[in-house]
Amino acid sequence: ILARSYKDLPNHYLRSCFLYLAAFPEDYIIEVSELIELWIAESFIPHTPKHTLEETARNYVTELAQRSLVQVVDRSRAHGWIESIRIHDILHDWCIEEARQDGFLDAIDKTAGQAGVSSSSDNLVSYRFSFQTLSDQILPATPNVRSLLGFKLSSVSLPKLRFLRVLCIENSTLKDLSSVIGGCIHLRLLRLRYCEGVALPSSIGKLLYLQTIELKNRALDSQVPNSLWDIPTLRHVYISSVRKFSPPPPARSVRLQPKELQSFVLALANAGADFCCHDMMILLGQMNQLTTFSLSMNSNIPAEVLNIFANMPHLVDIFLYRFDVVDKLPAEFPQSVRRLVLFAGVIKQDPMPILEKLARLVVVELGGYKGQTMCCSSQGFPQLQELELHHFSIEEWRMEEGTMPKLSHLILQSCKKMRKLPVGLLHLPSLGHLKLSSMPYNPE
Repeated sequence: ILARSYKDLPNHYLRSCFLYLAAFPEDYIIEVSELIELWIAESFIPHTPKHTLEETARNYVTELAQRSLVQVVDRSRAHGWIESIRIHDILHDWCIEEARQDGFLDAIDKTAGQAGVSSSSDNLVSYRFSFQTLSDQILPATPNVRSLLGFKLSSVSLPKLRFLRVLCIENSTLKDLSSVIGGCIHLRLLRLRYCEGVALPSSIGKLLYLQTIELKNRALDSQVPNSLWDIPTLRHVYISSVRKFSPPPPARSVRLQPKELQSFVLALANAGADFCCHDMMILLGQMNQLTTFSLSMNSNIPAEVLNIFANMPHLVDIFLYRFDVVDKLPAEFPQSVRRLVLFAGVIKQDPMPILEKLARLVVVELGGYKGQTMCCSSQGFPQLQELELHHFSIEEWRMEEGTMPKLSHLILQSCKKMRKLPVGLLHLPSLGHLKLSSMPYNPE
């Protein structure tokens, strides 16, 4: 039955996408956006008219879910699409064996101390490997390996693999990684998540085919090289827990090469003593194709960052944590925004008159408004479904009838001067979830 379901898939692209799930450990919850980046790096997603590669890939995920080949774990409220999936254990076992027999991918699990790996197929040699819970040195079967995925690897060294296209390592301790990365000139995806001993070489700028770089580490041992921004094919950049980040100088930023950059996520543990806000603004100002922008800093985000949105007409997701003082939100928020998360120590002016005009806004999470009153007009927030307010100082919230007609989730946290909920809540036809946390007790 499983084989028939697999053979019945409409094209070889979709069959490859399904077999690729063999690379993940059993019961692993797979984030769809991350899976799509892998599929695109592997060239499994064809170019189709009027659709981006990401849109086509999401259609593939939907197709697999409708055929019950994957299980849906979570959906995005902001977008409606499938956000995370898993594969049933029986399907996973079948998938691993089919991928191995086809010479598509070898998944090697729990073979500590193994010195070498060879494909189980006598006739076919796999160019993709997934290693799980191994220790000692990894030695793939062939130096021509195209894809290498690793999960929970203990103190491993990677050989030089000059044909490597995908390197995805999680929860591992790596040795001499920088010397390996520099020689992988065909690399399209580099994902190092929660790995020890990670440092990026300045030669990373020579990876002229790199599409996705994700560094979510306990601590990145080096500064992000400025040469990263010379790569013309970059589509997604995720950098977090870096000890030091300095944006490139203006002369380099204005020559910024990645014209296809869609996602930029930066979480700074320490901006560094030589961090220059002006240089950061020039860098961000060149990213006018972004659909996802996230910036969080241990120190306060410069308020000037809010000015960049006028030059980002395609933004869909915005995450900002956190500002010190924001006088007022910019009137130039892109009309395309569907999800906005913004925290500040102080927001001086009522944010609702600005945000309620964003016709596509579905999810809003705000923190720090210090005014006494807040007002939502009758035509405001036509698509809003989820609203979270944190540390607001409002005493009165006026809601005109007709506002937020689709609001289903409302969360109020630490709004300690709000003694009374707005009467307008009675006029919200879709409200089904109301959560109050750390709110004042009013016995009346």
